[in-house]
Amino acid sequence: MADLSGLRIGLFGAGALGSALIDRLLAGGGVRPADIVACEPKEARRDEIRGRFGVTVTADPGDAAGCAIIVLAAPPLEVPKILQAVGNRLEHRPLVISCAGAIPLALLEAALPAGIPVVRVNPNSPSIVGAGYNPVAYGSRVTAEARALADRFLGLLGDSPAVADARMNLYTALTAVGPTYFLPVFEAMIHAGIAGGLSREAAVSAAVATARGSADMVARRAEPPEQLKLYTGLRPLDDAAVRELVGKAIAEAITRMDAVQQQAAS
Repeated sequence: MADLSGLRIGLFGAGALGSALIDRLLAGGGVRPADIVACEPKEARRDEIRGRFGVTVTADPGDAAGCAIIVLAAPPLEVPKILQAVGNRLEHRPLVISCAGAIPLALLEAALPAGIPVVRVNPNSPSIVGAGYNPVAYGSRVTAEARALADRFLGLLGDSPAVADARMNLYTALTAVGPTYFLPVFEAMIHAGIAGGLSREAAVSAAVATARGSADMVARRAEPPEQLKLYTGLRPLDDAAVRELVGKAIAEAITRMDAVQQQAAS
């Protein structure tokens, strides 16, 4: 397991993503609450994060700028403003990890002083338990040392294959948004199990084990999913309708990402 003990980590944005990252850092990274500084503009959210995790919280971006790792977990269109606000406080050349969907590396590097290494990743929700699949794009200023540090951080979250920055919006639609395609199916299966008389624990176990086994089958067998499903005689779902539904959802996610990227660049 990756170890980030002794490093100060500054998070800009303590919403759902920021709080999930704090949770994971404290649970699996050897990080103490005193080593995390969370910058959040909303007072009520600051109070919640302070009470829940015991980390340092602030409304002043400068308080988090001096950390060894800076994580951008704020809404995407806020990120350029944040970088402009803290740019003159980054003389120590921290590693910047951007989790701001749709903000490309070129824009991030242009907003940062020369020599600041930046990587782009959009963690998905299974990262909370170290089971994320989080493609990462490395900026042009990332040295071997900076990459090793980034990989230590990302290793806490799960798997992080390197991909081209130009593919990040697509990967975000597939992987960062991906759990939202699967979780409603879990919800439906669990509810059906409970309605049929199972305990919630038994229904959850059945759904989880079936999903895990299905994923392992797709990973281990040479046949594509459209052939693997033929091993089950009863198939009540309309396959074409499911493909269309998920395909439209992914296309919509990409469209939204592209729109935010264009807005950020304008």
